[in-house]
Amino acid sequence: MRNWNILLKLFFAATVLINMAYALQEDNILPTMREKIESATKILQDSTLEKHKKQEKIFESFDSVFDYGLMSKLSLGKQWNSLDAKQKDIFTKSFEQKLKAAYIDKLYLYNNQEVIVKDILKLKDSRIELNMQIIGEKEAFEIIYKFYKDPSDEWFIYDVNILGVSIIQTYRNQFVGVLQKDSFEDLIERLNKVEAVTK
Repeated sequence: MRNWNILLKLFFAATVLINMAYALQEDNILPTMREKIESATKILQDSTLEKHKKQEKIFESFDSVFDYGLMSKLSLGKQWNSLDAKQKDIFTKSFEQKLKAAYIDKLYLYNNQEVIVKDILKLKDSRIELNMQIIGEKEAFEIIYKFYKDPSDEWFIYDVNILGVSIIQTYRNQFVGVLQKDSFEDLIERLNKVEAVTK
């Protein structure tokens, strides 16, 4: 659990640096990520902004680039197919709020570390990985954002690897463990036990 908490901190410290107002085209992924880092870090460093204002600005940025629907589906694995349409909708909304609540909780872990967007790797026509590093005083941490291309040729993040560990796979392991012992309603209750966030 301690290692997972560390991974979450790294993930959300990195996510804070993504400031996008629109979905990405392939040719713009790398330059846009680099260009927006400076803007996002200024939001975090701006002492004149209240916390909720910083939250609003960050949410406006990353909401459009993360595919919460696909992330929700992947986090449940085969269990997703056993849900009806209403349950899928409930789970997706709860899972999105869990991610956002965790994000807000870790928001202020960013302490002016150097952040470098290194390069992108096109694994196949519909999959791209973007490599980012957070460089502290003693260590450098690698974060890999995984993008997929939708039918309109726009790219969205569907998973993040931190130190070689998939955040979606980690959640999937947790959720499978819960559903092996408890009901879907119990899982939703656990997901909803997070601090409310403002969209």
